Amino acid sequence: MKAGAIVFRKEMREILRDRRTLIAIGLAALATPLVLFVISQVSTRTVAQAYTVGYTGTMPAGLDVLFNATGLNLKLVDDPAEAAKQQVDIGIVFSDKGLDEYYDPTRQSAQIADIRLQAILSKYDAAKVAASLQAKGVDPSVLNPLPVSVHPLSSPAQAAGNSFLSFFLPYILITMSLTGGLSAALDTSAGERERKTLESLLLTPAPRGNILIGKILAVSVISLVAAIAAITSMLIALSQISFGVSQGEPAHIGLSPLAAGVMIWLAVLLAASFASLTIALGTLARNFRQGQAYATPLYFITIFPASIVLFIPDFNPSLAYYLIPILNAVLVLRDVIVHGTVAWTALAVTTLSLVVTGAVCFYAALRLFTREALLVRS
Repeated sequence: MKAGAIVFRKEMREILRDRRTLIAIGLAALATPLVLFVISQVSTRTVAQAYTVGYTGTMPAGLDVLFNATGLNLKLVDDPAEAAKQQVDIGIVFSDKGLDEYYDPTRQSAQIADIRLQAILSKYDAAKVAASLQAKGVDPSVLNPLPVSVHPLSSPAQAAGNSFLSFFLPYILITMSLTGGLSAALDTSAGERERKTLESLLLTPAPRGNILIGKILAVSVISLVAAIAAITSMLIALSQISFGVSQGEPAHIGLSPLAAGVMIWLAVLLAASFASLTIALGTLARNFRQGQAYATPLYFITIFPASIVLFIPDFNPSLAYYLIPILNAVLVLRDVIVHGTVAWTALAVTTLSLVVTGAVCFYAALRLFTREALLVRS
């Protein structure tokens, strides 16, 4: 293993001299807080934004108070249906028969205004019915024969923060584990072939397995540093963003020690697997540009599992799903963030799956390193 350590030090020196890799890591660490800040500002403005309701006709008494309290500004217009296309978010016509609503479902502002309007009308209807019953001497509680008392097991604000983190953290972990060391992996394989230095390295007395291990360790370290740097910057940014109020104080996102430990363990396994895979792909390529073309499909493979958490947030997988590489890491990390506990069986299956995946990728890279005809091909 002495040869592997020598190759590791050599690769680390060359990687640290490569400005592309260092710039990629720096940009990831700086861009993550900026993106989260923009997302939080957009979300906050969406929640606090007031929308305009164009109306005509005689409004029932007291309804205007509910409109103003819910962030819906009333505006008298001649034709609510026409105004709802551009001038206002939704249009309303009050008549003796009730209320006619006009809105364009393709506009996000119209959708949000419609949701607020439905909530207002529900409250108004319930209040009118209760007042009518009370005027006739009937207890309004007959409308609610089965009262429900809600007892949240966790703070809604904290739940919203955990849900936000459970999507972004696995996504950043996986993408940075791949992209953080991708340039270094291609440079140490396809780049060396292009510079005609890989052949001379393989002609040394050092076993090729040790040389490959040294390269994989160097790329894994860079991938791990890139992932942790991006996640650390993300957590620092999230600590400055409030997700509501919990127990009278602003709720901020934080990562528990258990979740942090699981995240680091998964990052190590993912970095090693991606390093082996990208070096194998780079060895197949004749030059650095061709290696980038071979590695491009990996972007889509890594994004898809993280998207499952976004589109199916309540996805409850069986144990067999934890055998699928990358997806299993997303599921384990999501569970530990949302529930605060680890399903050790699922973590064990995930670990076994990622270790086997890394071993297969290492074997493929080693086979390529032992093919003389492939390595000397121009």
